[in-house]
Amino acid sequence: MKEFTIDFLSDMGHEHLMAEISFMGQRLCILDKENGNENMEIEFITDLYVLPESVRMKFRLSDFEDAIRAAREDLAKCQ
Repeated sequence: MKEFTIDFLSDMGHEHLMAEISFMGQRLCILDKENGNENMEIEFITDLYVLPESVRMKFRLSDFEDAIRAAREDLAKCQ
């Protein structure tokens, strides 16, 4: 799962922190818990910023599931 990173973000338009998942430095999606831990939402980022080198957005499904699970668990712990 080392290709995936999780960063926690704060946005003035959101009451709670959000978790942003990146793959090899390329932003991929954001998890937010505005509607509570049981109703977290995922938003895939469509306005991807461009890295100096293109990132092939293909990875093992199980690695992505692990990243989502880790982000969800950590985000649920945040107030």
